Amino acid sequence: MKRNEFESIKNEFLNIYAVICNLTNDEILNGPEEIFRFHFERLQRLIARDVDDHLADELFYDRKFRSITKHISRLKTLNGLRMEIKYAQSIIAAPNPWIALQGFIYYPNYLRLADMEYRGAELKPGDRVVFLGSGPLPLSLICLCKQYGVKGIGMEQAPEYAKLSQNLIEALELTEHIQIVQGNHFSLPLNEEFMLVMVAADAGPKAEIFTHLAKTLPNGARLSYRIYEKGLRRLMDDRAALNPPPEFKEYLRIRPEPPVNNTSVFLVKDTKRQRMNLAPFGQT
Repeated sequence: MKRNEFESIKNEFLNIYAVICNLTNDEILNGPEEIFRFHFERLQRLIARDVDDHLADELFYDRKFRSITKHISRLKTLNGLRMEIKYAQSIIAAPNPWIALQGFIYYPNYLRLADMEYRGAELKPGDRVVFLGSGPLPLSLICLCKQYGVKGIGMEQAPEYAKLSQNLIEALELTEHIQIVQGNHFSLPLNEEFMLVMVAADAGPKAEIFTHLAKTLPNGARLSYRIYEKGLRRLMDDRAALNPPPEFKEYLRIRPEPPVNNTSVFLVKDTKRQRMNLAPFGQT
């Protein structure tokens, strides 16, 4: 590992942090994006750099530096939320919502992620999934429905985002296939049968979510979540170090291919360490 490359990358993070660290939630979500868009684009280019894993590891395990990258990650998440809100609103207002949706910059990524979820959970057309933390723009559910005929229930705890995504699903004429409800992990289990619980990247706190699901879901229940395993993106993701409760057994990881950067992790609740049960599950 080249020391000058390490210092250069670290300084770039610190420079970005110095510019954005005092931004408030309201400024990011509601303020003019011209004051910060360039810096988040700069951050996106930085974390996309191809670097040696040892360099990323050294940065990841630097405790003082990690406190800075955690703050950067939180602000990056807020900027992503702003983008989703803005795009959901534009899709609803568009003459042709589907054409507008397909113009979203990350739409190809979500199509590939939907394929990973479909294969990893061995889903079939007509199956139903639950998505915790579906947000204002539930692209994972939309792509699973559009590509594979999978039904979905999106759970969003913020009432304004739940309402926005309900309006979006209505605009896309998917209300017979996708239901958006205001709620969180404590709303599970449901009366409806479902084959998979998908935990959104920004749903939290992760430890509390997994602990609750370990207590309430039946044996054989399956979960999925996404992480960054490689490169500088790992610095933006605390989930890479997540240790699910012992009730959950990892049975598959699907690693990404471009344009996707996330690894999809699949778990099954296996309290008795029995053979994995792939039957649908609902309220016990």
